[in-house]
Amino acid sequence: MAMVVEFSPTEEEFIHAQAVAANLSAELFARDAVLKAARNAAYIAKLEESDRQIKEGKVKKFTSEEWEKFVNEQNV
Repeated sequence: MAMVVEFSPTEEEFIHAQAVAANLSAELFARDAVLKAARNAAYIAKLEESDRQIKEGKVKKFTSEEWEKFVNEQNV
């Protein structure tokens, strides 16, 4: 899939400088940055979902002893 993203001249200069510092082409640097931002957004969404579940009391809480017992009972 091809995408077109427009940047201001100042943004282009910044991206180019960061690409040079990373020893990458501007295109590859931008591609990697977009993918990293997408992965970060997905991770943040998971954290927010976990936070919502905690606030709604939809989680199981373990004491240290309960956690150790649970782990020791697993057939790994």
